[in-house]
Amino acid sequence: MSIQIPGYTILRELGKGGMATVYLAVQESFGRQVALKVMAPHLAAEAGFAARFDSEAKMVAALSHPHIVTVYDVGSYNNYHYLAMEYHTGGDLSERIDRQDITPSSALKIIRQLADALGLAHTRGVVHRDIKPDNVLFRAHNDDAILTDFGIARNMQAESHLTQIGSTVGTPKYMSPEQARGLPVDGRADLYSLGVMLYEMLVGKPPFSASDTIALAIKHCQEPVPRLPEHLQRYQHLIDRMMAKEVKNRFQNGVELMTAIDSVQNTAPNQRPSPILSSSSATPVPLTMADKTPHKNVPSVSVYDKPVANFSLEQTKSSSYQPFFNTEEAVGGNFFFKKYSFSVSFSCDDYEEFKEKREQMHDVLQDWLNQRGKKAAELQVSIQAHPWIHGRIWDALTDDQPFDSPFGMLLEQATVSLHVYDELEPEGGRRTVLREKGKKPQTA
Repeated sequence: MSIQIPGYTILRELGKGGMATVYLAVQESFGRQVALKVMAPHLAAEAGFAARFDSEAKMVAALSHPHIVTVYDVGSYNNYHYLAMEYHTGGDLSERIDRQDITPSSALKIIRQLADALGLAHTRGVVHRDIKPDNVLFRAHNDDAILTDFGIARNMQAESHLTQIGSTVGTPKYMSPEQARGLPVDGRADLYSLGVMLYEMLVGKPPFSASDTIALAIKHCQEPVPRLPEHLQRYQHLIDRMMAKEVKNRFQNGVELMTAIDSVQNTAPNQRPSPILSSSSATPVPLTMADKTPHKNVPSVSVYDKPVANFSLEQTKSSSYQPFFNTEEAVGGNFFFKKYSFSVSFSCDDYEEFKEKREQMHDVLQDWLNQRGKKAAELQVSIQAHPWIHGRIWDALTDDQPFDSPFGMLLEQATVSLHVYDELEPEGGRRTVLREKGKKPQTA
């Protein structure tokens, strides 16, 4: 072999891509065979690559789960950055799809195991971004599915190059609409890709096909979710939810998907499965799931994340998401000089709802400015939002604002503070003073 990694004896090449080459090697300290993934040397020339690789690799290595490939070692040598992982001989999902020997029950088992794995990854802040059959391996001794290749190079590129509009991360055939548009993604993009794989396992071909990547991306963004053949109709509601165009209409986490799969598996073929509501009450349920059966509430964590002895999927007393938009004015100062303070607080469960509430806030602030003029001295904005969109909200409100917008005008004349938080931790989240009256606006 042309490369040498201390502590490893490289036996042969297993596969090669643009970002990395995977070798079958022996980890000499344990005498065990491993899959040694070596990143392409040219990546090391990028500024900050080494630090990002180390950080991302260790984050993935910390994902201890029976359906996520185990990372044994992370390191670098002579500009070669590498990971040593479990080596499996049970083949991959692409081979099984090509053979067309996957039964519906086997397909559901595979998707459920992957949903469980992603449930843990997402709670740890790791989004795979490249769910596809090539990245699903199988254990030879028990046929369990294992998710591999968490796209470390892709994650790092997403930070530096691929977050601009029009850039994409992932494989087009399995890419969510938001990925195809080059928008920021969260764990629900991975669940969309699982839906594409489920459809392909059931039918034997992907839901969308096209002659080029752009045409395929447009289909993922615009074409309706395809219908399954008549004999597979009992799985249609799963496909509809997993492949919903809007993220708020999908299963919101791996546990929701697992629960829906359990409902299908525990229902007789001639009966309709009980619907599983999202942990967000704002998430609509497709018509294929309309039912008068009592709904189950689903926790938004993986069953592998801090398991509790009395864990249950039955309805609990915890309240579901309740949207709100509140305003309040306070008057200060003295008889001769009054100053007016205004507070706006609202909730949003997804970024589309945030944009709607932001427009509502602008209307309210315009009315307040028209009434109080230069006496509008202080503005407090508090936003309760899903943690997945905190960063986007923060960027939207801390970046330069149009000078002629009500929010922008208040940044020129008043003290303006911002608080973005999660429903479960109303005193937590992020806070800043965007502008203190009498001083230049701050950079958040």
